[in-house]
Amino acid sequence: MFIGYYSLANAVTMFGLISAVTSCFLAANGNFKFAVFMLFFAFLCDSFDGKIARAEKNRSPKQKFYGVQLDSLCDAISFGFVPCFVAFSFGFDGWLDVLIYCIFILCGVIRLAYFNTLSNEKPGKTMKYFKGVPIPASVPIVTILFVLTTFIAPEVMVWLFRITLLTLAIGYIFNIKIKKPDIKTAMIYLCVHVLLLLILLIAGDCKSPKQFDKPVDATVEAGDVSK
Repeated sequence: MFIGYYSLANAVTMFGLISAVTSCFLAANGNFKFAVFMLFFAFLCDSFDGKIARAEKNRSPKQKFYGVQLDSLCDAISFGFVPCFVAFSFGFDGWLDVLIYCIFILCGVIRLAYFNTLSNEKPGKTMKYFKGVPIPASVPIVTILFVLTTFIAPEVMVWLFRITLLTLAIGYIFNIKIKKPDIKTAMIYLCVHVLLLLILLIAGDCKSPKQFDKPVDATVEAGDVSK
């Protein structure tokens, strides 16, 4: 009845996309901590959908190809566009920030397209190394940055965001080999990420530049005039 290939692995991939899109709506309403949490759920889905797919037997070449394409399209939105939207909504919305966001998303898409090309050349082969920094790395990086916003002034954080995102963008397309973590190492990374989220949850409010741009109360202005 419907086009596409539906499986548990693809459902997990699409749930990750929904989590990331929800992060955008939360950020647009000023709920930045929960926005980062939803990004983490998207990260979790991306971490496990490939393992679920490989466990599914009797997948046709078309189904495997479709899964790779779906995963990359969702990654481009979840880990390319969404972190930039959250940062922009947070208040880092100057022209330089927008330029860096465009570079960040562009480099992420280039990396994903290159990954798909390699996968198409050697279908079914499990790669032991990443070529370039994998784009989901944006999630733990953004989590760390938002934890820092609870302690560091916005005028400093804006430059930390800019430098970090630009460095990460270059890392996406830089021709380096990064060994894929084994299960033990991956679990350590995951535990550290969860610890960062707990710190973010119990820490103070994220210091946004927007909170320092509140308009002057009209009644106060009127009082000053009457004096």
